Amino acid sequence: MGWVRNFLRKEPGNWFFGAVQPVDGTAARTQQTTGTPVEPESAYLGLYLESMRVSAVRVRGQSFYGAVTSTCGVQSRSGERAELVAVTTPNSLRGVDPRHLDRVVVGTVPLIDAVPYRGGGLDVEIGLFAFPGSYLIGPYLDLLGEVATVASAFLPPTGALASTALLPPVRKGLDLLFGAATDAHLEVGLAHIWQIPATGYYAVVRAPEPLEGFRVAAGGHLQNSDGSEVPAPHLVLRIDAQRERYNWAEIPDVRAAYQLVADAARRGDLVAAREALASFRRVAVFSPDLLAADGERLHGKVADEVERAFPATGTSGGGSPSFPDLAEIQLYEPP
Repeated sequence: MGWVRNFLRKEPGNWFFGAVQPVDGTAARTQQTTGTPVEPESAYLGLYLESMRVSAVRVRGQSFYGAVTSTCGVQSRSGERAELVAVTTPNSLRGVDPRHLDRVVVGTVPLIDAVPYRGGGLDVEIGLFAFPGSYLIGPYLDLLGEVATVASAFLPPTGALASTALLPPVRKGLDLLFGAATDAHLEVGLAHIWQIPATGYYAVVRAPEPLEGFRVAAGGHLQNSDGSEVPAPHLVLRIDAQRERYNWAEIPDVRAAYQLVADAARRGDLVAAREALASFRRVAVFSPDLLAADGERLHGKVADEVERAFPATGTSGGGSPSFPDLAEIQLYEPP
């Protein structure tokens, strides 16, 4: 972390950062009330970029690329800080002529997506940068973005291999980019720690707050109180907290441990199935990507499937060729 902070030190001015209230109906995007504090082990935390605005004033001359880079720190199950890095370049900000620059870009971009909140706050650095459109800058940004997505998909140790192998090159790539792109402009940025994250919308604006404040309309559009668009460069962020993790069945180590259970059950090997189930419990309950209660519940449901797969005698030779795939397990009760 530190790229955005370094630029912010060079950017004096009266900026706004804070919570903004949604226009009636906009809050329906989340299932929780705006301003709800997120308690440890209560939900999966998400941080999303909903919209951004680039100014027509600050960049002159050659074409440019607009890119958002972010580094977010959350507490992992071990108590250590885990970093999640994101790099995104919207299609409408690729090779843009500065004369046609002033524009709003909307569309949800996940900066943190469904991470178990263990406590310890949320540390965020995010910046909207304008890079001169030099040769290969677009593919370079795309490569960094793709690698960062893989490296930050899951927390260590689930993503230990990817994080260990890929995050250092991403950091180095961004260091080189910011070091070489001397004409890079920080349009707007934020370096902030939420000691206790709270759900809702937040805005970072390169302008002071008007007397009656800002508000968020449908699609993440930032508005003044009279409904007019905010012309200054800005970012609109949304913190979300969900009780259920939508992609839990994609967690790599949970999926691999479950496959051992399923394979043993399908070939009728009770001893191997029980051994694999014991191993699966350790993986699920202590997974860095699942809330503790979800890990326990998942193990219980898989244990029930193993019990159904074998005859009441509890001996090998039974099994079930139709033992369910992991995604077929109903971890959460239907609404």
